[in-house]
Amino acid sequence: MDLGGGSGVTTVEIGSGARELVVLEPNAKKVERGRRAQAPVTFVEGVAESIPYGAGRFDRVVSLMSFHHFSDGEKACREAARVLAPGGRIVVYDFERGPPPARLMAFWVVRVCHRKMQLRTTTELAELVRTAGFRDVRREPYGGGAFVFGVR
Repeated sequence: MDLGGGSGVTTVEIGSGARELVVLEPNAKKVERGRRAQAPVTFVEGVAESIPYGAGRFDRVVSLMSFHHFSDGEKACREAARVLAPGGRIVVYDFERGPPPARLMAFWVVRVCHRKMQLRTTTELAELVRTAGFRDVRREPYGGGAFVFGVR
């Protein structure tokens, strides 16, 4: 499952070989764009804080460059843990709050696009994942942010 996966382009690339690909996306236009592209993805309109699937449904949950848009990151992490099967993995990549690329991104999104955004340090992001019940949480800096990995 890809939380905030847009039109599914990245989901298809990173999900090669997966039994099932699901994108949960709040933006109806992006969902429709993905459906029109006829990608091998199930598109569901919704938010990460309320995933419309049962417990233990997925082996992987990813969120790439979308976590800063979630209204409640703590709840989104708990929902990811809920829908993951035991031993399932979460992978989150997001900007780091602070360095120049993130500050420029924050300025652009908040001031110019008028969208809410919540940047955290990647250490804070890793702690959210850990607090949601994930184990073996690790952080790997990359570019202007970091990947955060955890096991359910």
